[in-house]
Amino acid sequence: MKYFGTDGIRGIVGQKINKRLIEKIAKAVVCFFKKFKLKKVLLIGQDSRISSDYILSVFSSILLTNGIEIENIGICSSPCIAYLAKKFDYPLAMMISASHNTSEYNGIKFFNSLGEKISEKTELILENFIDHNHYKNSNEFSRLIDASNLKNFYIAFLKSIKHFDFPIIIDCANGGATDICKSVFNKSKLINNHPNGSNINANAGCTNIEFLRSLCLKEQKIGIALDGDADRIYIVDERGNIVAGDKILYLLSKFFLIPSDKIVGTIYSNSGLEKSLKTRNIELIRANVGDKNVYEKMKKINADIGGENAGHIILRRYLNTGDGLLVGIVVCNILNISKLTLSELLNDYKEFYQATFNIKSDSKFYPNENLRLLIDKFKLDGARIIIRASGTEPIIRLMVECEKKEKAEDILNKLKIYICTKILKKG
Repeated sequence: MKYFGTDGIRGIVGQKINKRLIEKIAKAVVCFFKKFKLKKVLLIGQDSRISSDYILSVFSSILLTNGIEIENIGICSSPCIAYLAKKFDYPLAMMISASHNTSEYNGIKFFNSLGEKISEKTELILENFIDHNHYKNSNEFSRLIDASNLKNFYIAFLKSIKHFDFPIIIDCANGGATDICKSVFNKSKLINNHPNGSNINANAGCTNIEFLRSLCLKEQKIGIALDGDADRIYIVDERGNIVAGDKILYLLSKFFLIPSDKIVGTIYSNSGLEKSLKTRNIELIRANVGDKNVYEKMKKINADIGGENAGHIILRRYLNTGDGLLVGIVVCNILNISKLTLSELLNDYKEFYQATFNIKSDSKFYPNENLRLLIDKFKLDGARIIIRASGTEPIIRLMVECEKKEKAEDILNKLKIYICTKILKKG
């Protein structure tokens, strides 16, 4: 893909995400509506970044002169847009967000009428329109409509599945779901709940969880941490332990799956999860990185639950995309029914150690034959190794998984040195 990464189009505003590219994407969307003769209405939402208004204004200037009406939700979460796209059968919906990235980044995600992130096939069609301009301005004017009231339908949906009444702590990441959290969790403590356009994900949310951990430990309460557009979740138990995606998947499997069921993870899913599921005759199916890939695999094998350790958890019985608030509610419902603590529910789950490191690199990464031989050698010694270029940031991600921490970190260090000195020629 030239423009789309693992989660939409994303980059630093003023650099990759500039006026020219936004206009080209908007023109591609116009071509898409015309080619498939779609109803001329686009649902749009945005997270709390200060640049989101700018992107909306550039986008609107193209669509509103081509007869495509824009219904603007305003600041909300990505799952809110996905839910509304399905509920009201919008032909296409768009979220302006860079998810877990800090405020200098922004981006665009698209959802179809089923509330699914658009397929790779659809992304390729849009990319073709972006690069091969078939755009013609129709001079058919339309309206930009304030549709912020539609958020109430999503809020009502979350309230309808919430069956617990105990207070929790929620880290809103100063993001798009802040006001939604205030409506749904009026008895809970909210932190990082004052977005100002520049503080989204700044020392907050599921990528910066230490403050939430200290609060949960102090107050002996459950905490949930969202990212900027609230499609990801980390949970903190009453002892201050972090419960990331793999542990959440395991917990959900205990209450929603039966022997012979399948659950979808990714290539990063912990071998401890796979081993624990096997004891109950539940099979872990691994997809490529990206919640969109997880969802496509779930559809293919008709799995009800899937997700990534990074916190994208999909519960297809409710929604066709990851939703941090939804998953947080379901987990708290489980606690309410079981009358057990989160640490008690997870005391039989044992993980392998995963050592990780990110190497900054703007250039393309191509592993050479010597690196492949080195990886094969470590694999024979019991390690599981993943090296890949990020689809959302200019970095190379390294992961080494072993049963023992010392072994994993030793192998990671050797790989890191080899890649930096022999392939990237750094240091």
